[in-house]
Formats: sequence, structure tokens, C-alpha cells
Amino acid sequence: MDLSDILGSVAMNSRAGITDLLKFASPGVIPGEKTTELHVTLNIDGDMVTFSGEEEQNGGIIRYNGSATKSFLKLDLNVALPENGFADTSWNLVPQKSVEPVYYVWKTSANPIWGSILVRAIFTAKVVDNKSIPQLLSAILKEVRFLPDGNIQAVYKNGIADAEWNDSDLNLAMYRMGEQENQIKLFLNLSQIMDTAMSVTTLSRASGISSVDIKELLKLIPMLSEGIPLYYEQDGNGGMKVYVGEDVLLPLLKAVKPLFEDEEFVNGLLEMLEAQAGDMASLVKALKPVLKSLPKVIDGTTEVKFGIMFTALQPSAETNILK
Repeated sequence: MDLSDILGSVAMNSRAGITDLLKFASPGVIPGEKTTELHVTLNIDGDMVTFSGEEEQNGGIIRYNGSATKSFLKLDLNVALPENGFADTSWNLVPQKSVEPVYYVWKTSANPIWGSILVRAIFTAKVVDNKSIPQLLSAILKEVRFLPDGNIQAVYKNGIADAEWNDSDLNLAMYRMGEQENQIKLFLNLSQIMDTAMSVTTLSRASGISSVDIKELLKLIPMLSEGIPLYYEQDGNGGMKVYVGEDVLLPLLKAVKPLFEDEEFVNGLLEMLEAQAGDMASLVKALKPVLKSLPKVIDGTTEVKFGIMFTALQPSAETNILK
């Protein structure tokens, strides 16, 4: 029996199914640890049991305080990850007036330039309020902070017209240093993210979604508990690019490849892009052969990276803080 067929069918046809599937890939309470074992001393007072203490595990410090009765259990954790160069650092997007805040590489043996042409077209298209994706990113994302407890917190706006900046909730995204050099692992609380920001019902009804190769997407499920690998490169002057590579992007590209073999989907995508392209609408039609050839481009992909360009805000833009 192929469980991927069953899981894929459930996941794409109900919000509950996706939520249940994500439970199998929970990142755990502490990033990078599927289970955390605490050795506690219980203090019993009638029906109430309390416990508190501190443990060092895997180079990190866990401080805990809890209480329990027959009807409830309460546990508060304060976690400090092992010392790393990211903790207590803050980053701004690279100002768009100097360089676009997005970073990408797409090399393919099928047609060396078509991957880059397509990405460039996507990033220059006006998608919302006559703004491109890099412009939108610069308008709504101000700062990214890496906290000592493993949380990643963003300072953002709900909309480009808003004046107020907000701090993202904790426990939506967490990090830990990766096994490889210049690698961190990203842990996403997708159930919480979906509850607060994502309409799965809308997604499941999107045009062509049934053509997505679920088996390819299921290859990424273990990363939700083991961490999504991100890579970073510094320029020595306070600049840094953070990106995902082939290990994440190739399964995603292969999953959506069947969409671009569907004439109806390609035509619908072109119509959407043309409607948003403004003065460049006439150029969108030239993308059709690129989109139609995308399956071969994906099959021939030798290198692909997508990421964001940052500049250090804290402690200092002149310091190579991850050295």
C-alpha cells in the first residue's frame, strides 16, 4: 500500500486533513528536538503537584516551572540555545534603492537562460497595487530578529498602506544551527501559521491544484520536524544573503511541474500576469514558450537558490558577526 497516495488525497481535500498531516511532522517544543526529556523533582501538596528546575541539554539551558492536578497540567519553559552567532542579532532588508532584496540563481542544462528569464519576469511583474514582489517585500518587512531562545521574530506591516509596524508572534518560526557549514535549520509551526494567516480552503480550490505532484511534496514533510535547511553567505561588510537550495526547491519544482503541462493552467497564469503587468503587459505573452518549456527546464536543473538579502542592524553593520 502506498501511503503517499492516501496522505496526499487527504491533505489536498480538507483543512483537517492537512492539519492532521502536519501533526506527524511537529518541530517539537525546542527546535531540533522531536522529544525533550526533563528530570523533575515533584513537590506534592494535597491535590497539587509542582516542579521547577534547570537542565543543560545539548549545550543549551532549559529552565522549567510547572504544576499539575488531576484535571490540568501547566508547564512554562525558558530556553537558551547553545551559543551561536545568530543569537541576539537583528537584520534589515537590503534597501531596494541600492539592490533588490531578493537573491536567486537558476541554472539548467535544458536552456541556460530560461530559468533566469522566468524568475526575472516574476520579480518585475506588478502583482499588488502596482508593486513587484521585491517592492512589496520592502514595504511590509522591516526587520528580522534571531532571539537567544531560538525564535525568529519579524517586524512587519499587515498591508503596504499601514503606518503601524508589528512584531510577529513567537513560536511561529524558530531556528537552530545546522550540521553543515553556513547552514541553519528553520522550524515552522505550520498549524499555528495556518490558523492565523492561511486559508487552506481557498488554496484547495485554486485552479490546477489537483495537478500538483503530492508525492514530491511529501518528500519535504520530514523537514518540518528535522528543520528546513537554509544557507547563508556574508560579504564581510555586514551584508548577508539567506536562501533555500536544491534540497528544498527541487522537490517543490517537480511537484508543480505537471501544472505547466496543462494548457489551461498556463493560459490562466499568463492572463493573470498580463493583467498585473501594467506597461509591460505586451512582454508577458512572450513568456508562453518559457512556461511551456518549464518541465524540461526543471528536469535539467543543476543549481537553484532563492533567498533574501539582509544588512546587519545589530550589533554592528561593520562586524562580521557570524564569523
